[in-house]
Amino acid sequence: MIYRPDHPDFWNPEMFLPMLGIRTKSGKVENFNLWSHQKILAAAVMKAYAERKWLCHVKPRQEGSSTFFTGVLYQHVAFRSGCYAGIIAHKREAAEKLARIAIRYHQTCPKSIRPEKTPGLKRTLEIPRPGGADSLLTTASTKDDEPFRGDTAQVVLATEISSWDGRRGEDAWASVLNAVPEEGGIVFAESTPKYFGDQLHKVFEDSHLQGSKWLSVFIPWTMVEEYKKTPPVGWKPRPDILDYANSNGLTTAQAFWMQTSGLPKCRNNLQTFQAEYPINEVDCFGMSGDPVFKTEKLMSLLKAMDGGTGILAESKDFQTFVEPYPDHKYVVCVDPASSWSKKDKFGVEVIDLYTCEQVAEYEGHMDAFSMSKMVAELAYKYNKAKIYVEANGVGDAVLSHLVSPTIDYPNVYHRTKTNVLSRSDGGTAIPGWWSSSQSKSAAISFLQELIADDSITIHSQRLLRQLIQYRGQWDKLSRDAQGGHYDLTAAMSLAAWAYRHEVQHGSVASKRSQAEVRKMAFNKLLKKLEGSHDSDWNTRWGKHI
Repeated sequence: MIYRPDHPDFWNPEMFLPMLGIRTKSGKVENFNLWSHQKILAAAVMKAYAERKWLCHVKPRQEGSSTFFTGVLYQHVAFRSGCYAGIIAHKREAAEKLARIAIRYHQTCPKSIRPEKTPGLKRTLEIPRPGGADSLLTTASTKDDEPFRGDTAQVVLATEISSWDGRRGEDAWASVLNAVPEEGGIVFAESTPKYFGDQLHKVFEDSHLQGSKWLSVFIPWTMVEEYKKTPPVGWKPRPDILDYANSNGLTTAQAFWMQTSGLPKCRNNLQTFQAEYPINEVDCFGMSGDPVFKTEKLMSLLKAMDGGTGILAESKDFQTFVEPYPDHKYVVCVDPASSWSKKDKFGVEVIDLYTCEQVAEYEGHMDAFSMSKMVAELAYKYNKAKIYVEANGVGDAVLSHLVSPTIDYPNVYHRTKTNVLSRSDGGTAIPGWWSSSQSKSAAISFLQELIADDSITIHSQRLLRQLIQYRGQWDKLSRDAQGGHYDLTAAMSLAAWAYRHEVQHGSVASKRSQAEVRKMAFNKLLKKLEGSHDSDWNTRWGKHI
């Protein structure tokens, strides 16, 4: 089917690209029929268009994304008036190779919709337009002097940005970002990751910040259809392959490809393979330090949401996951910003005390009064939930507004402070949860337990990413990879502490019938039993029957 420019699906890469021709590895030119993982890229492109964002793609080696994005770039040049598009790579030969692919796309585009190009040009693509609004595709290298300096480019493909090292790479990246306008422009950045803190990692982490211009999509190598081979009868994997397959849920065909093709391409070095063919975000950038929370379990949750691609990551400050049930009890837990600077954010988590489920979340910045008002409204919505606020620093201002006559919220957590000079048995009730090394350790420990035994249900991708990256930096002295202070991790740890506190004081258990308790225990057991069959490899000697 030929889609014309006035068709509503014309700008969907999944519909447009199959009209073009690509050269296969055998040398034949065939229609560009997208693989399943390229269809995910197409969905990510459409989301970027809809949200007016730029797109960052973290990819395994040789999975066809450069060919895919070159096709998207060609579409803009061929069918947008006055579109200046550029391909920039760390080597000029790489950019020129992609430009030749774009020219082949033009040659194979259906004649009924293909625009005329300027004759005589063999290594570039120029589409003349009435009134001088010509469209042009050009190439550049990070080794060029100030590529795109002084130009305005509507579309740029920045490829293999992890290799944009040194001052030249940084200058080239700055030139790209300044060349593309906020309105009507788009950047596609793609690369195989190299190390924690490289250019790709910076963009990828920036994409998870609220209000970021970037959208990211991660494709694990196990999604690429080409990376599997049917093994001969009786084949058994090597011990290291078996361990990797067990840990990551590989199929037999994927394990066989890894052993016979993937690892040999990486000098049989497993660490190199994990970098060249990442299966999750942790392998991507080789994060240093020991994780605090169970990484494999958290990664499995991310994978269950959208295959671990990140395409469904939250894009708004406030997210509602589950509406309140009339007969349930909730807590609202607030980790205040570390300062009034806009780069420091509040983290808010709302937990259902009956199901231990995350039901709402906020990560953003407000002044103290607006924040207090929003938290109070949220707590009223969730059945007058008890509000827990970390009292240190900025939190004291939030608490002051919550208990003031202006807001006067009736259900704020108070800690008890005992005066050693007083002869009375009681203590003074003070609003807020006091953060100390002891209380923070307890809160993190409680959250570890809830995650380890599958007691807690988490719906937020940005929270899961913070938990995966967290290495014990809740001291506010260091920022996470996104420039924040693990605000959601801190808020959820406080929620775990609040959950334990409410359970111990009987406000939850007394509301559950024995039948409900038995049903929850049975469902948890069933979930664990079902999860035990996710892998094809259950033992060193094969599969249990």
